[in-house]
Amino acid sequence: MIKMFKEPFTGNYNGITPATLLPVGSVSDGLNVRKIGEGGGWKPRKGCTVHNTTAPGCSAATTGFLSLHQYTHPRNEDYHFLGQFACTGDGGVLYDATDDPPASGTTFGTSIKSSLSETVPGFSTMVGEHFFYADGSGRPIVWGGDLPFCSGFIAHFDIGDTGTPDTYVDYTREVIDNRTGTMAVLRADVHDVYYVCSPEIASAVKLTLGTTVNLEASVLTVESWQAGAWDSRTSDAAWDDGTDDPAGDTHGKTGTVTWTVQTLDTMRVIGGIMGYWYKFSFSGVLTAGVQITKCQVVFAAQSLTNKWNGVYEYPTAVRFFDQSTGEYIDATGKVLNESTSQYMQIGSMNTADFILVKSAEPLTAIGFAMVVDYTQQEASKVDQIDVWSGTSWTAVTTGIIDETLDEAGDSSLAQTGTIWFNAAAVTAKRRTFDWDSIPGYWYRVSIDTTLTDTDVRVFMMATAMFPEVLAAADGVIEFKNRLFTWGDPEYPNRLRYSANGRPDCFSGSDSGYTDAFGDMKPITCALRFYNELIVWKEDSVWLLEGFSPQTFGTLRIADTIGLASPKSAVVVETGYPAMKTDEPLSIALWQDTDGVYVLDGRKPKKVSGPVDHYFNTEYTTAIAAASINNRQAFVDPLNNEYHLLLPTSELVYNYVRAEWYPPWERNVDLVCGISLRGTDNRYYTYGGDAAGTVYRLENDTTDKAENAASPYYTDVAISHKIKTRAISVKQPEATTLRFSFRKLWVEGKAQDNPTAITTTFFKNMIDTGTALAVPAAIDMEVDDHGLAFDGLDTSQEGCVCFELEFSLNSADLEMELWSFLYQLEARGEIEL
Repeated sequence: MIKMFKEPFTGNYNGITPATLLPVGSVSDGLNVRKIGEGGGWKPRKGCTVHNTTAPGCSAATTGFLSLHQYTHPRNEDYHFLGQFACTGDGGVLYDATDDPPASGTTFGTSIKSSLSETVPGFSTMVGEHFFYADGSGRPIVWGGDLPFCSGFIAHFDIGDTGTPDTYVDYTREVIDNRTGTMAVLRADVHDVYYVCSPEIASAVKLTLGTTVNLEASVLTVESWQAGAWDSRTSDAAWDDGTDDPAGDTHGKTGTVTWTVQTLDTMRVIGGIMGYWYKFSFSGVLTAGVQITKCQVVFAAQSLTNKWNGVYEYPTAVRFFDQSTGEYIDATGKVLNESTSQYMQIGSMNTADFILVKSAEPLTAIGFAMVVDYTQQEASKVDQIDVWSGTSWTAVTTGIIDETLDEAGDSSLAQTGTIWFNAAAVTAKRRTFDWDSIPGYWYRVSIDTTLTDTDVRVFMMATAMFPEVLAAADGVIEFKNRLFTWGDPEYPNRLRYSANGRPDCFSGSDSGYTDAFGDMKPITCALRFYNELIVWKEDSVWLLEGFSPQTFGTLRIADTIGLASPKSAVVVETGYPAMKTDEPLSIALWQDTDGVYVLDGRKPKKVSGPVDHYFNTEYTTAIAAASINNRQAFVDPLNNEYHLLLPTSELVYNYVRAEWYPPWERNVDLVCGISLRGTDNRYYTYGGDAAGTVYRLENDTTDKAENAASPYYTDVAISHKIKTRAISVKQPEATTLRFSFRKLWVEGKAQDNPTAITTTFFKNMIDTGTALAVPAAIDMEVDDHGLAFDGLDTSQEGCVCFELEFSLNSADLEMELWSFLYQLEARGEIEL
């Protein structure tokens, strides 16, 4: 009996289930192919083009790219394609690409930050308008791109015509709102100055001027704040006033003021804003009403500086030390109730008396609210603030900015105000006293002249925090408009979070640490997921829920499953019907030591069964122990694919159809990848290798091979194949009946060029097959048709089952198969 059968390629790939047990339409093996669509069929993956033909250079041996990142300033449209590159012995380097996707070029780019990890791939995120990066090598890195907006713009005007500026005007919003109709307006007074704040140490300020510019002769001086005093930048080698037009008339045009970056610049507070401030002053009177519509700064990618969030806190204790009696008088309750009827009496205070202030965090300022008509009127100033530094009091005598001084500037505590000091010069340590057993940071305020006034009243006090230097971080993620970090050496099982809208502020009551995620094993990764964070450890999975520090809470969702490779975790939001058929869900995917998992927010589901031979150590193909914990993955949103990069191959999972493809092998082994939007607002996928080359994937019909001389890269054919299930006469009886395999036809997409498909026949599950070519190899070339249908005689006798492998290994040729027909001959009747 002779019977014809048609088998469409509608099934899935399964590399574990025996080929004789696979259902109709399934494939048991393959290489470099993906599903054509919902209806089935297989086609080759796309190849790649080279993004850079020259690897980044460094003074030591290189080990290639470790991670890829993308950052676009949301308002400046300032695009940056970034790569972490390893220079063995010199540390990792973060490079900014010369050519932005989809453009390509010769070199990859220029270094923007060195001394990073040379072995551990980094994480990155955006909060607000800034880029943040961490890889465990130190504090998080912050960068604003080419021209981020300043974080403060304060004009200091001599309104009283005293020859000294006396009135602050905050123009910050006007110069960073990106509007042309709002602006800072300068006055025609030679004594006026203004201050520009940068989030980190700056090397330039760009000023965009409005319709009114300066037409008067005046030379600009710029000073930076260093250790409690202003220091001139105009003598720096890189000094250039790009606003000078004509020569000698500063602020005559839009331009950039540049100086040599100074590592000695320190932070201070002006107008309630902490940062790196730069003072702009003038040698002559400017034209009245000069308009500055936009102020931007230039600062290099650098370690994030922890800052005060601008919120004053109450001190945790206040004492007045009366030297004459040796008594520490408790005034805490009197200066925390904001009532003028309750106050701390400091009348007759002498030079040996102190006001002692305790805080929960190190301070940079102490605020005094004075009762009206009971202020200090004598020529007596706060000349020193002592800080307990561990074994003794350390005096701060320079850099004190006393806002409580009278108009003449010779009498402290003459009005309500804040006394700032250079907290960077000392390191505060917590301590206790006999009369206060709760540890805290203690400060002593003293005066230089004994008061003769016996009635000076302080009715309220406040403190401004001086944030401690941040610890090293393994990773960063934005969540609820805050910067979250993990990898803190002190609290490896907690996330640390910044203040709301202030990713550079980890001090004060609006920032802190989350509750512990289980035991002290470190957090390995965190990603945004719906309105939560998924948090992974090596042996558990958690959710962080809530909207604020008061509502943040942890929820354990898996206790025996964890994350083996931190950079393998991704979140996709295109819907996943395999988890819940009536409601496609967003999911997270990641790789543990035993396989790949999918999570819809409730419970993880292991989905790597068809590729289990890469994780199960019973198989020789299992990933080596040395490589199982450092894999990376990326998502291809155009093809709905999750790509897990193995040492020499690539596992591809279609998360919309919930199926795996046969493994992919590229001519070069990718070690990292990224999906990004290009400058044309389209999605692209890129991968980096260990030789220092980045490739644009899915962009050609060939792979690339690197050459020592020009042309440095040549085309290499993408070898692709699919192998069918084991076919028998009757599927239930499988190998119980013998038959003859007579003929074969394949159905696929027609090709324009001769496309010789190699057909290999595997009889009865034999390991090595036989190529079939009678009367000739299958050719898919057909003119003026979309369908190709070709076949050959096979005449294979004595079969109990067989597999067929269709392959193609020619550059620029693609095999696209939809189904195949085969003719069998068996004794007796073949029943369907």
